[in-house]
Amino acid sequence: MLKQRVVTAAVALIVVVAAIFISPWTWCVLVLAGTLMGMAELAAMVKQRRFGLGTLWGYLLVAAWVLAPQWAPSFLVPWGVLITLTIPVLTRNRVPFAAAAPLTVGAVYIGMGGWSLVSLRGLDDGIAWLFITMVSIWTTDTAAFFVGQRLQGPKLWPEISPNKTISGAVAGVVAGGIAAVVLGSLTVGRLGVGWFFSFGALVSIAGQLGDLAESAYKRSAGVKDSGHLLPGHGGVLDRVDSVLFAGPVALYFILHLST
Repeated sequence: MLKQRVVTAAVALIVVVAAIFISPWTWCVLVLAGTLMGMAELAAMVKQRRFGLGTLWGYLLVAAWVLAPQWAPSFLVPWGVLITLTIPVLTRNRVPFAAAAPLTVGAVYIGMGGWSLVSLRGLDDGIAWLFITMVSIWTTDTAAFFVGQRLQGPKLWPEISPNKTISGAVAGVVAGGIAAVVLGSLTVGRLGVGWFFSFGALVSIAGQLGDLAESAYKRSAGVKDSGHLLPGHGGVLDRVDSVLFAGPVALYFILHLST
């Protein structure tokens, strides 16, 4: 199992790094593919067919968020609500409102996360910002795991994720901040240690919230993993849940709090 996890992680890392460096479009294609696969996993968790009407609507929303986010305020939000309300009618309740609503909300969550990752690549120093964001999250996960195992202590949220500890979560925030300081100082450089630490810490917190949110979704659906596409790791959502939450936070912080 460990060998399988390592091989899968290594291949995924190579694909991600290559897509980031080749061009913004290769990164956009990879993000779009990943978010659509994540949407398929979410549909399966709410017991909907991967190509049912409600799921197809979810794919459309995800693709629109990633490829044409300028439509979001004027089209995707108001029309998205209206179409969601009509899906149970069009499907004669084969897709009930209890399924249509989480499909739409999930599509917005996944699509917004994907849009933020594409937008980060398009910034000045976009490659650096992507790596600062992702390395902060990866460092958070590593520190939280090892410190949590070592120190133990009170659980963070046992009803949702029984293995996570408060000590691990705090260590993750500190580690995420330090990672952002080191990588940010070596690449972007102009914003100072305090700014980068705050950035990394907030990205870390957002990433941990994303991890907890997906754990809550899986528990409500009664599944251990979101899917089985990635051997040894589960599904796509299992690997990108933190990034989907942290991406919008990182993008907002860079655009609005870096001057």
